[in-house]
Amino acid sequence: MMKERKNISVVIAGIMAVCAFFSCNKDDRFSYSRSENTSAVSTKAVVPSEKARSVMLLYSAGFNSLNGWLREDIDDLSQGYVPYGTPGDKLEGKRSGGAPEHVLLVYSRNGRYQAPESALFRIYMKTDSTIVRDTLKVWDASVSSCTKETMTEVLTMAHDLFPSKTFGMVFTSHASGWLPCGYYNDPNKYERGVTDDFWISPASVRRASQEYFPPIPEYPAVKSIGQDEYPEGSVEMSLRDFADAIPFKMDYLLIDACLSGGVEVAAQLRGKADIVGFSLTEVLADGFNYKTIASRLLRNEPDPVTVCKDYYESYAVRSGVNQSATISVVDTRQMDDLTNICKTLFSKYHFYLENIKGSQVQGFFRYNRHYFYDLEDILVKSGIDESEKAALEAALEKCIVYKAATPWFMRGSDGFEIKTYSGLSMYLPSMGTDILDRYYKETLAWNSLTELVQ
Repeated sequence: MMKERKNISVVIAGIMAVCAFFSCNKDDRFSYSRSENTSAVSTKAVVPSEKARSVMLLYSAGFNSLNGWLREDIDDLSQGYVPYGTPGDKLEGKRSGGAPEHVLLVYSRNGRYQAPESALFRIYMKTDSTIVRDTLKVWDASVSSCTKETMTEVLTMAHDLFPSKTFGMVFTSHASGWLPCGYYNDPNKYERGVTDDFWISPASVRRASQEYFPPIPEYPAVKSIGQDEYPEGSVEMSLRDFADAIPFKMDYLLIDACLSGGVEVAAQLRGKADIVGFSLTEVLADGFNYKTIASRLLRNEPDPVTVCKDYYESYAVRSGVNQSATISVVDTRQMDDLTNICKTLFSKYHFYLENIKGSQVQGFFRYNRHYFYDLEDILVKSGIDESEKAALEAALEKCIVYKAATPWFMRGSDGFEIKTYSGLSMYLPSMGTDILDRYYKETLAWNSLTELVQ
């Protein structure tokens, strides 16, 4: 990702994460009591006696190079729409004719070199317009934010404390789509034969024409889904673990994350979130508009599509390298047609998918990390006929609620022109490796459904 400072763009191959800063100092806006057993602490917050109308959870995994910017975004969130507070203060329903208020929650872990504590807190407004950040639970510094167990615990606690009509999550941290943990940063290292579940062969066959992977400038590369960056190494979630960590179906899930807009991600999240919004490319560090996001999502009927429109439009009006954005919103309940037609086409055009040159297909990557190509363009360049193309486009239109892309991404900074944009990226087998093929087959729902990799 990138962050703009006085017109200077710093490239970061990661995603936008929004986190609060935890310190020993007490702050009326955000204070908490440490708990040795990490149990829920006693705070001013009172569990609603009625269902909240809508709950939004911001999950911020910011123990990494993004931490400085994350604090800025949590402040932006607090400066936007904030719902009134608790039944105990007799505030609930003041603006809604007696109906329960919405609930705004943040789970945040923010730090750089020394592992920080993390906390789940609620942001609400008092009748005198004071904004309160009220801690519900603190986790010890040894607890990673980027594990399936932690995410499940946070989501379960939020869901149980605040039953609601609608529930959605915004997830922010470093990311690299469907790729295995750590692969994006140094493909050569893993292809040489790291020994764990999938890195078992030092003789993986590369099919890509280029095998040089330049380092990402200045900052660590994006990693899987989420990153806690310890000095001795990173803790990350695989896409499968990320999906498995979600213990109930959410109304929406917005991933403010680089390279997450793949069909693999959408397919893995079926049954976990009805609406999923994400970027096919990297994300500039500003990410979503956190001053307006709560006003879009904390409604009787949340509007995640407008959040994504706001994101795109904010970048579309910029110039130069900063005019860089891709975004898509997918209704995962409407993916059956896409799955069925892709399975048919993958079988019919298997030879071409294994042999097509990546240079002929629209890509959404930089620094030769050639794992993200336009889904429709892959099949068009594989030779599908007009009737098959029409059926594919109809299936894409059925499940993609909104999509938008700037004409270029990072023009002049190892960037690329966006000539075609279907709204979903996908792995191109001809540009992969034996190791990635195996990982793809053994972990991803998309491949189980369509047999892209056989």
